[in-house]
Amino acid sequence: MLFSNSPTSLKTSQKNNKLGAVFWTHTNIVLLTGYLIALPIFTLITLSLLLPLFTASFFASTGTSHYSTSIPWIDNASECEHTGRNWRDRKCWDNEHNPMF
Repeated sequence: MLFSNSPTSLKTSQKNNKLGAVFWTHTNIVLLTGYLIALPIFTLITLSLLLPLFTASFFASTGTSHYSTSIPWIDNASECEHTGRNWRDRKCWDNEHNPMF
């Protein structure tokens, strides 16, 4: 505080004011605003394109594929077909059985 009126501090403060005035021009403000608008838009586009890749690989690794299995408590063709399953070899087959069940 004692040296605030010295020539060195006046030159420094004038230099800082010039740098601030040069940075905040109309062109720089428009460019900064455009960048701040475009950044979230491109981020959302990128995430929307990458998200299906991650979810597909996640579900593929957890074993969501289906296998056929026989349903032992259904023993006639009409009851089997009524539930949407297939009757083959005198057994009721469920084609959408999940092995994680």
